[in-house]
Amino acid sequence: MPPVMPLPQTQSHPELNLLLYAPDNRHMARLGAALAGHANLRWVDSREIHPRQLLEGANGPAFVLLDYCGGNAAYSTDVARQLHALPGCPALIGLGTTGPEQAAHLLAAMRAGVCDFIDVDNSSAQMLEVFERVAAVPAPARAAAVPEVRADGRLIVLLGVRPGVGTSTLATHLGVSLAEQNPTSPDVAGLQGWLLLIDLGQPSADAALYLGMESHFGYEEALRNVERMDRTFAGTAFAHHPSGLALLGISSGTLLKKHEPIALLDRLRSVFPLSLCDVGGLPLQLLPITLLKSASEVWLVTDQAIGSLVSLDQTMRELESRGLRDERLQLIVNRFDPNGGLADTQIAQRFNLPLLATLPDRARVLRSNAGLGRLLTDAAPRDAYLKALLPLQQRLDRRRAAAPSSNAPASPLARLATLLGR
Repeated sequence: MPPVMPLPQTQSHPELNLLLYAPDNRHMARLGAALAGHANLRWVDSREIHPRQLLEGANGPAFVLLDYCGGNAAYSTDVARQLHALPGCPALIGLGTTGPEQAAHLLAAMRAGVCDFIDVDNSSAQMLEVFERVAAVPAPARAAAVPEVRADGRLIVLLGVRPGVGTSTLATHLGVSLAEQNPTSPDVAGLQGWLLLIDLGQPSADAALYLGMESHFGYEEALRNVERMDRTFAGTAFAHHPSGLALLGISSGTLLKKHEPIALLDRLRSVFPLSLCDVGGLPLQLLPITLLKSASEVWLVTDQAIGSLVSLDQTMRELESRGLRDERLQLIVNRFDPNGGLADTQIAQRFNLPLLATLPDRARVLRSNAGLGRLLTDAAPRDAYLKALLPLQQRLDRRRAAAPSSNAPASPLARLATLLGR
């Protein structure tokens, strides 16, 4: 089936070009009947045509209609966000229904760049009134009325080359150490902390176990609630360690499915100045490529074992095949024993990677304290393992970014959305 379906009309207004950008054309008949003789209307299958492709060409639509009926609201919000980020984006109009359903999605739609809504049951006069109202607002003013999602927070991906090399242990100790040494500052209002740990590693939910935390809101739920993601939501829905570290992970016993996390990552990076993402042990085939592309740095965690070095080689080959072998890759050698095989510098030289840190072999101490439900930050704050983390802490603390400031929305739609979001 072709992705573009024009609506046959004998009479239409040549100056009003409407495009329904949706995964199906179920609203075409109703819209066509209401707007016959008043507008040129066509449908583009959003599953087939990327938002960037949609805006290519000289004769684009004056308005893009997005489907907010039924279960398409979250999908359309993500599409609106992608469209609004592109130059030359036309006015975006939500197509919804009367009642609480439309009101519940108004805030997310406004944040994503939707200018106004029409009801699928509106008369032609009511629909045309909305189009005229939106057309009267200059494009720069429409863009300024939408709060910008500034994804300027840093994202550090800790990529363990195989399960069991200590990536989750590293992520939890580093996260708690950073959070304790850098308490929440007044510029991060609405959050209990400035630092987020995203635990996507395998075995799943190890970070929550080490931290002694129970989370009722996980990564899967966050993917379904991207439009609600702001400081207030993160401060209340996410689990928080007493140090101030926030945690977002997958449920115990589950394996991450293939998905597209870019919208969620942008939201999280707009909320948290720094995020650590543990993907240790996760097969590279299940690791979203956009997660690695969004990372400020990728820390490869290995040890001296032959199996780990083989896995490191395979990981490097896979990253290179994806075009991701670049200057962001750094090496961490864990459980290092000076008499246990290749030196840390030899491993770094062999794989042509910058050596970021070398962590001593403290497996017995770490295991014994983990069995008692304790981190070394509490049980042995002067342990050699924690001292070896200092270069990583200094690297992240030095590059810590201030949380973006928020601007009060000025348009009527924005003011209404703000009220709904309180």
